[in-house]
Amino acid sequence: MNSRGRYKIGIFDSGLGGLSVLRTLWKETSNIDYIYFGDLVHSPYGQKSKQKVIELSKTAFEYLIEKDCEAVLFACNTATSAAADFLRKQHSIPIFGMEPAIKPALVENPGVKIAVFATELTLKEEKFKNLVSGLTKGSEILPIPCEGLAKLIDSDRWEDAWDFLDSKIKSVISETDIIVLGCTHYVFLRERIHYHYPNLKVYDGNLGTSLHMKKMLQLPNGSKENRNQLDILLNTSESDYVHLAGRIAKTITPNHTLSLINSTIGKLHV
Repeated sequence: MNSRGRYKIGIFDSGLGGLSVLRTLWKETSNIDYIYFGDLVHSPYGQKSKQKVIELSKTAFEYLIEKDCEAVLFACNTATSAAADFLRKQHSIPIFGMEPAIKPALVENPGVKIAVFATELTLKEEKFKNLVSGLTKGSEILPIPCEGLAKLIDSDRWEDAWDFLDSKIKSVISETDIIVLGCTHYVFLRERIHYHYPNLKVYDGNLGTSLHMKKMLQLPNGSKENRNQLDILLNTSESDYVHLAGRIAKTITPNHTLSLINSTIGKLHV
């Protein structure tokens, strides 16, 4: 904790999807200083090589450490799959990550078929294969790559994003009514999924990750007088990204800062 008795936690994503996790964390905790870094210059990560994702994740992680963060959340399933374990071996500070919520979906629906919507790299990585290998008997996973969806969401193209996801849902609806959103970006479309497909069971990892962090770091409970603070740092000045980040941030807290930065040489504009 810092001199004010507050934790400073860094949250990193390839874009703005991690703000969906932060929104959950915000409700569950209080008296935390959050720094969110969106690596929009290099997004999306889904089709990049594993080595490139490790390199980008390492840069983002080190940037947040320079900001005196005492714990870091990789609020990106792709970055978690490719880089989290690699960086845990090199650093002692707590590093948290995301994974598709397959386990809770199976606990509530044992022995069924589940569709997992995620990036290509997430679906190809060892972490996902290990999750699938531990399935209960009779369970089956339908991996549904959604390359390009995160970019549409970051670019504030919500109708195009919904049309994309809707087509993917239609492709599996005859086989299963259980879907897992394996990318934090996709969670922004969850309410629309429920509206159009009220009988679908939808899972994501945001609450599970938030509660795990809260327990492991012994973070204070959320309260009506929520005293969290939020700084958002984006390494781009593209207006669509910036405007969307501001709109999402206001749904979390009206009292936030949003800065445009270069993660290597420092702040460019506020």
